Amino acid sequence: MDIVYTQCNPVFIHQYALSKLRALGYRTAVCSNSVRNSVEVMMQRGGLSPYLELMVSNEDVRNGKPNPEMYTKAMSHFKLDPAECLIIEDNENGIKAAKAAGGNLLVVQDVMDVTLSNILGRIDEIEMELNQ
Repeated sequence: MDIVYTQCNPVFIHQYALSKLRALGYRTAVCSNSVRNSVEVMMQRGGLSPYLELMVSNEDVRNGKPNPEMYTKAMSHFKLDPAECLIIEDNENGIKAAKAAGGNLLVVQDVMDVTLSNILGRIDEIEMELNQ
């Protein structure tokens, strides 16, 4: 837990992305294979908690990633169809879980790729695919 306190600091691009997405009417959640306390502390230390409507940890499900249960739990909470959801993932187990949940996927190399531009760009791609 010490690493969380020393390494988790607010990153403007992430705060901006989440605040703008919320302002645009998108609902946001985090689904993490970490224990609840770690997820909550990381989101608080990163200044992201105010922009998240839901946090799902490995303690909230029977099966963690690569099982899709975290994502289906979040989708159910929001009463959304998987096709209405964008899941951002950066690791193999998360990607497998996202695909199994049926949501749209944005694969990033690391957290610094989680930008408003990348997110809105992927949403535009999904909407263009739906309109074809």
